[in-house]
Amino acid sequence: MQKTWEDSITLNSAVEPTFEVLSPAASHFESDSRKGTWDTLNFAKALKKDTYPLPMTKDREGYYGEDHFSYWASGLQDTQMLLEATATYNHKVESYLDFGCASGRVIRHFAIQHPEIRTCGCDINRLHVEWCNTYLPSNCIVFQNHSIPTIPLPDASLDLISAFSVFTHTDAMETTWLMEIVRLLRPGGLAWLTVHTDGTLHDMDKNWPLWKPTMDHPLATKLLDGKRNFDGDRIILRWHPDASYSSNVFYKQAYINKVWGRILNIVEFRRRCPNFQDVVLVQKPVDVAGRAYRQKTAFGDQHFQV
Repeated sequence: MQKTWEDSITLNSAVEPTFEVLSPAASHFESDSRKGTWDTLNFAKALKKDTYPLPMTKDREGYYGEDHFSYWASGLQDTQMLLEATATYNHKVESYLDFGCASGRVIRHFAIQHPEIRTCGCDINRLHVEWCNTYLPSNCIVFQNHSIPTIPLPDASLDLISAFSVFTHTDAMETTWLMEIVRLLRPGGLAWLTVHTDGTLHDMDKNWPLWKPTMDHPLATKLLDGKRNFDGDRIILRWHPDASYSSNVFYKQAYINKVWGRILNIVEFRRRCPNFQDVVLVQKPVDVAGRAYRQKTAFGDQHFQV
């Protein structure tokens, strides 16, 4: 296929989708080889409510292979973790964006299980956007973004943002993306950002999905010493320098604290949460003046206490 200009800042923008889908998650429980993994997850009620199809493995970045129930359950687990985190900080969620939502692994649960929350998602891959808009409930809005740091939503319009496996591949302008998150969040709003850190490099082994694309990179042996340490604040392993979303990025935790902490308040750092990636939970600072105001947004007329 001929490369188009959009391919430099997006994925699959010129590809017309042709999807097949899987039946809803309940029909895949018995055949799932990892179903025991989710014994402590309270999923029965959610499973009954979710009658929407699941994406084929090829349409969901390969997550969980042929274990289709586990793919669904992982999204429910992350949804519950997000809402538990906001409850911990007494932060009410009325509007939510999943930045890099793929084919809706997490936003499907917000839309189906929590319809009172205004939910939207965005992704650099047009095929993911088309899948969500075709098969997920109409109460979630999904749109395509690009690798230039901007999201077409109003200032202070979101209570919660998640970015699963986004900053793990953000090889440029990561501080600009953080500033965009600041703009989008209302004061006190939270963002759940997953990252690969120097701790990730030390923990991973040959059974991790990240092992092969990291260790097979031609620069890995030059940039990493025998103990998997690296110089500088980040290590960026690019596979295609002329395309978006084609790098693996590792940050030093000290760098995140020093630089990201200037932009947003880092309220928690969670290692391996829940499996391979670390989580940086950040919060937009609250104005000490304690002003209250209302602002009209794309999600309606909202009241903010700042």
